[in-house]
Amino acid sequence: MKYLSLLLFGALFFFSGCGNSLKTGYQKIQSKDGKYSVVLPNGMREIKGLNASASMQYGNFDSGISFMVIVDDFLEYKKIVDENIGNFQMMECFDTTRATDIYGLKGYEFLIMQLSKAETEDFRVDSSMDDDTVINGLDARLSEYREKIKGDNSAVILCLYKGKDKLYQVYAMSSQKKFAENKQIMLDMVKSLEEI
Repeated sequence: MKYLSLLLFGALFFFSGCGNSLKTGYQKIQSKDGKYSVVLPNGMREIKGLNASASMQYGNFDSGISFMVIVDDFLEYKKIVDENIGNFQMMECFDTTRATDIYGLKGYEFLIMQLSKAETEDFRVDSSMDDDTVINGLDARLSEYREKIKGDNSAVILCLYKGKDKLYQVYAMSSQKKFAENKQIMLDMVKSLEEI
């Protein structure tokens, strides 16, 4: 299973050539494998170095926003859970309400959050949906969290999608200082994924 490690989040502030405004319209971007698309503001530009597992990475220097998609094969995820279920149940923080849905989006979210917590100095979930929803015809879960890694405070909106045979982690990240002004743009981006 791949998951987001924002250890390179600070790299967002070092890329250049991405200073276009985010208020100049939108662009529909198709993944390189042609399996999904997202809609991002025109000011977002392709970047590299945020996460080696990401199939798509975009950012805008002026706004301090970065965006990425990580795709997991559902059968691969299920195999990892099956091989490690005993370890997950032994975790002090294992949530039995999520355990009943360990193969679904609640369980997927739980495992991603635990892996993220393990790599951060400070981690706090601000909101997480009680129930799954449907976005663009796909089952989805939306959560928002804050983390501190190597002194950088970031705000993250994560939308998880269950596709035909894939699980999608769609992230929008911002510095905590700019989160209030960036939140709606970030929500629009993470809610834009469509399977093709």
